[in-house]
Amino acid sequence: MPEYSITVVGSIHGVDRDSWNACGAASNPFLSWDFFALLEDCGAVSPGSSWAPAHAALARGGAVVAYVPLFAVSGSGGSFVWDDGMEDVAVSVGLRWFPKLTGAVPFTPAPVWRPLVVPGEDDAAVMAACAEASSELARTGGFSGMHFQWVDPAFGYALRDGGWMEWKRQAYRWDNECYASFDDFTGSFSKNMRRNVFRDKADVSAAGVSVRTLRGDEAGDGIWRLMADYYERTNDKFGPWAARFLPRRFFELAASRIGGAVRFSAAYERGASEPVALAMLFQGNGTLWGRYWGSARDLPGLHFETCYYEPISYAIAQGLCRFDPGMGSDHKARRGFRSGLAGSFHRVFDPRLRRVYSRAVAEASRQEAMAVLALNDELPFKRPPAGDAGRK
Repeated sequence: MPEYSITVVGSIHGVDRDSWNACGAASNPFLSWDFFALLEDCGAVSPGSSWAPAHAALARGGAVVAYVPLFAVSGSGGSFVWDDGMEDVAVSVGLRWFPKLTGAVPFTPAPVWRPLVVPGEDDAAVMAACAEASSELARTGGFSGMHFQWVDPAFGYALRDGGWMEWKRQAYRWDNECYASFDDFTGSFSKNMRRNVFRDKADVSAAGVSVRTLRGDEAGDGIWRLMADYYERTNDKFGPWAARFLPRRFFELAASRIGGAVRFSAAYERGASEPVALAMLFQGNGTLWGRYWGSARDLPGLHFETCYYEPISYAIAQGLCRFDPGMGSDHKARRGFRSGLAGSFHRVFDPRLRRVYSRAVAEASRQEAMAVLALNDELPFKRPPAGDAGRK
């Protein structure tokens, strides 16, 4: 790629905020300069940590045409791509798997990562050039490979002919099919499935709890402090399986840094001044993403109402196109979240490691595809009569 050159900047603070945010992809809240700066400033990512910022700029003719959010990652924690076993394989042939150069949004298993292309440039061509330049950066830097994790489908499409290994993973999504209300949405359920939702909501109502959505930049410091408390309580419950990647400082700084992109689904008991439960969501580009959740105590139906039903109601009222509730939990399927496949793309340099990784990724992708089919069989929507199954 003689016409392009790539330069590692490292910290996000080495890039001009306005230049980064002028790129169209920065309208996604997870790709904004402000989000990456927040992760650095709160200490969640830092040089010498398991997520070391290695952001880069791609230039052509001396002018920057794209920014590439990159990290040197020294373990699978926070990537939701579990390939730690490759370290043992690499060591057996005198190599190392970690650290690996990675394009990813830390701690965020949502298919959103991509390079940020400067306005006026050919999006697909520049993204493909970013991938190749990043790969060469990894090769010359002594990394075992180049990895792009949980990518935006547009970026995956740009890599389709580049010889990358694709690792597919199951991911949930709710699509707004022009619903007029939450009742309109559940009206598309079968009778039994709709009854289950009503039962969840009745449990919450019987406990004297109501839920509403708050803007992050209007919520007040008390809500942010409480979100930090609930985030810690949730992770305490899961012990070694917890996903505790953010320090309290993240929540302390977030209101002023990214508050406009955040929404809280807040559950209040009757007469209470502070929520008994909170779900922290991000909004942008017609999409809502569910990220963190917690509560003061466990109440029947509270998790479903706070994390699923209220965000869906909010998305319908706001005319949003889709809602990504986060990964995991089979019960999402029975509440109307369809499964699809999200892609990560990988290039491993050593041929011995590449053969092992290629076989593992192919099998893992096959299993994920089977999981998608099984989960979609659990969807609550009414099925057409057998004689109508082939009609459009």
